[in-house]
Amino acid sequence: MSETDPRMSGKKPVGLALWGSEPVQTTVSHARAAEQAGFESIWLTDTQLICRELYVTLAACATATTRLRLATGVTMPRTRHASVTASALATLNELSDGRAMAGLSVGHSALRNIGQLPTPIAELSDYVGTVRRLLAGQTTRFESGTDGALGWLGQPARVPLHIAATGPRLTRAAAGMADGVILLRGSAPDLIESGINLIDQGLVDAGRAAGSVQITAWIYVGLDRDTERAHDQVRARVAAVLRMTEPSLFEGQNREAVARLHREYDMFAHADTIPPHAHLVPDNLISRYAVAGTPDDVHDRIAELLADPRIDRVVVSPQIGSPDHSITHEFITQFGAAVLARL
Repeated sequence: MSETDPRMSGKKPVGLALWGSEPVQTTVSHARAAEQAGFESIWLTDTQLICRELYVTLAACATATTRLRLATGVTMPRTRHASVTASALATLNELSDGRAMAGLSVGHSALRNIGQLPTPIAELSDYVGTVRRLLAGQTTRFESGTDGALGWLGQPARVPLHIAATGPRLTRAAAGMADGVILLRGSAPDLIESGINLIDQGLVDAGRAAGSVQITAWIYVGLDRDTERAHDQVRARVAAVLRMTEPSLFEGQNREAVARLHREYDMFAHADTIPPHAHLVPDNLISRYAVAGTPDDVHDRIAELLADPRIDRVVVSPQIGSPDHSITHEFITQFGAAVLARL
């Protein structure tokens, strides 16, 4: 393992969220660039009608890199049986020499685009437990009543399981069921603080020790010397998190805008650069739900997040750009030079 690997340097890791809506070879190129720039991990979206197949793409990225950790970002129960997920993760871990991680949650665009609602929290908890037992090489009982195990698994596959959460109920429950919790609720200090408090409460609920789960802050990032352009880069991503946030948490015109966003959000445009629903995002909410600005602005805010002793990892999520002009490679290069190299 290289001395520049953040897992060996003492620095807190910074991951990169990638959309699988670009051609697989383009995503592989992004993965190579991310490894070169100093990112610890990539987290690939699992939305089957918008993105390329998750595990095929992660496998391609695994064979093209040597240090980069490879994570689902995120997958969910209702499109993949627990046995399928466990087998895929164990295979990816084998292929990548132990670099696999899993992000899981209740589902958003992947389910709504096929007419299904998000998975109930209790079902997610059972799913995580089943995947964990299968990865450990244990026999488990499926919902059908049939017992089964990964018969080909020679030894336990050590794949960390992280639950992504936006709302308070899932954030609290996630602390009791996973190795880590991904806070997908914005960037403002009070939003991060309330999320960490919910995790602490969830650990107490589950009888787990304080600090026994990793905390990852998932942050939408826009990077440009022109602040207005940086804000436009994250507008669609802020729309996505507001779509998962209750309008009652806002007041006045913000409440009206978020309620309208709930009604008009187009799930099939979930990965678009500037979908029509993105224009519904009030300007004053961008700084609460994203980090967007000049390289210095972004560096300072990411550094603040990493300086919080309770946060173990930051995952930055950029917008990919329009189909004919991807900005992902440019973002990786600029973020690596302006932010990662200075942390």
